[in-house]
Amino acid sequence: MWREAHGRSGRSGSPRPDPRGSGGRGDPPAGVFTPATRWVRNGDARSRRLGAYAPGAYRPAGTRATGSRTGGRHVTDRPWTTVLPAGVAASVLGLVTTMAGPPRAVPTRVRHDLADGGPGLALAYAQLDRCSPDPGPRAMADGYLAATVGGAESAGTPPGLFGGLAGPAFAAWSLSRDTASLTALDERVRAEVPVRARALARAHGVAARAFDVISGLTGTGAYLLCRAAEDPASEDALRTVLTSLVALCGERAGLPHWHTPVGAIRDAGRRAECPYGALNCGMAHGIAGTVALLALALRSGITVPGHREALVRAAAWLGARSGEDEWGPDWPAVVPLPGPSSTAPPARPMAGRGSWCYGAPGIARALWLAGDAVGDDRQRALAVRALKAAHRRPPARRRAGTAPGLCHGMAGLLQITLRFAHDTGDAEFSAAAVELTRRLLTWCEKDRAFAEEGPGFLDGAAGVVLALLAAATDTAPAWDRVLLLS
Repeated sequence: MWREAHGRSGRSGSPRPDPRGSGGRGDPPAGVFTPATRWVRNGDARSRRLGAYAPGAYRPAGTRATGSRTGGRHVTDRPWTTVLPAGVAASVLGLVTTMAGPPRAVPTRVRHDLADGGPGLALAYAQLDRCSPDPGPRAMADGYLAATVGGAESAGTPPGLFGGLAGPAFAAWSLSRDTASLTALDERVRAEVPVRARALARAHGVAARAFDVISGLTGTGAYLLCRAAEDPASEDALRTVLTSLVALCGERAGLPHWHTPVGAIRDAGRRAECPYGALNCGMAHGIAGTVALLALALRSGITVPGHREALVRAAAWLGARSGEDEWGPDWPAVVPLPGPSSTAPPARPMAGRGSWCYGAPGIARALWLAGDAVGDDRQRALAVRALKAAHRRPPARRRAGTAPGLCHGMAGLLQITLRFAHDTGDAEFSAAAVELTRRLLTWCEKDRAFAEEGPGFLDGAAGVVLALLAAATDTAPAWDRVLLLS
């Protein structure tokens, strides 16, 4: 029987809470980018291999396959193109083909969480399918989607995008298959919105997990934004989410409603650093993620009363918390709240983390989206300076130089850099993306099995492959909506 796996944080660790809750450590889900013998449930040698498979040629920039599936949606109008030299792109595609391996048996049920479970594997194989004319990846993607839906139907699900039902729903929407399952998932995602939104709208002081991207309403809103153009009920639910987040961006006596009281901080080390509470700056768990969602919704033409003002206020707060080091702008992970005497604890050092979850890259993307949505050139300029500074810092200083994944590793920094290269046309970002891709290739060549990180989306192989395909092909990476990058 398939067992729910306990969360892990990857090589370099991440402060993100486990979005999946507790459970026994089981085998990882069947199949992605790792030896098939590790992942097959109830399988013997025959079920691990389903015949010979000759990977087809991928489509580099400037070429198109007849009848290829697009399947994704993206915000920008300019065609997506690779930034890699032909030789590097070929190396990426060869590595990805090897990591993906041949089609094989997919379990009938896998964990439903996007962070480490079936949805990420479905997204990765679906993107492989869009980049290659071969049918093998699509069959694997469909298999993982079906297994994910089976897991979601039988499991008690926490709220949110990376541990809850919005993750499987995003995978079903992205694959554009199984409309019955998508409808059922949508109904369950929408059902959890009103109560959570009402509580958030009334809050003055709230646990970050109530509003963040990983577990909170911001993450749920990211999925609903995908569905809003097609489904009026999802648009209504999105407006409910946005209304609560707009209220949360208000303040009382100069203190933002979204601050986290010390009693709601789970991590003991952070409680010690922030004895009176904190304001979280990060993309994964803080106000940067909410800024990104408000900006993307505004760009999509879906707004609620006070929307623009809340976005401007939150983005200005975030921009004002940047500091400067010898390379340029950076941010702390959190800003400690002052005590009763109005004397703040010693200032935390800048995060120095060059990643999606915390530090300059994720925050820079949120500020770029905000500046683009409201026409603020200063925010866009700060975003560009901040990401360039993140690349100029030595890898050891970035604290993302050794981990491979999307959350706090090289793949996340690569995906953000690719978005900036696409949006700005700045050659410095293109060069940085090439350098990052080479480093990520080197890492993957040393550990193709992702023995510690596993096959998942946030920390593991599925997320790494998605970022590498975004770098090496002309297929738009619509999947990064779940990271609120587009």
